[in-house]
Amino acid sequence: MPLLIVLFTLIPALELYLLFKIGAQIGGFNTILIIILTGVIGASLSKSQGLAILAKIQNEFAGGKMPGNQIIQGLMVFAGGLLLLTPGFMTDIIGFSFVLPGTRHLLMHGVRKLVIKGLKNGNIHFQTFGQGQYHSYGHRPQDQQVKPGVFEAEYEEKKDEE
Repeated sequence: MPLLIVLFTLIPALELYLLFKIGAQIGGFNTILIIILTGVIGASLSKSQGLAILAKIQNEFAGGKMPGNQIIQGLMVFAGGLLLLTPGFMTDIIGFSFVLPGTRHLLMHGVRKLVIKGLKNGNIHFQTFGQGQYHSYGHRPQDQQVKPGVFEAEYEEKKDEE
């Protein structure tokens, strides 16, 4: 709950403060131009980086490997792209650090630790299916029940018998 308060109140307030302060220094038109430029550049960069990561994910899946690092990097690029489309200077700095390959690789170690922690405590859970194989990553603690209104299902693809 406190994290959500910070995300939805404190950060936008700081962004507005920075926009007004910087706008007073360089002018309103220049500030708006910078916001538009970072959005366009960020969207383009996110698309190119995302497509490159998607190609790496497909290659690793084709080689029978689980592309864990590429999936995390793909999520980082996605988050960075969203931040770059959000007006503001602070979000642009964080967004570019997630989208640019050099800084993304530096941040990868910390993000990977967070993902592993989430997998271990059951906050993150994902599964992959393919070629008759089933893989599950992460676990749900035994005492944690599925909430009402939520159902889980598994399926097995049956081949038509001829």
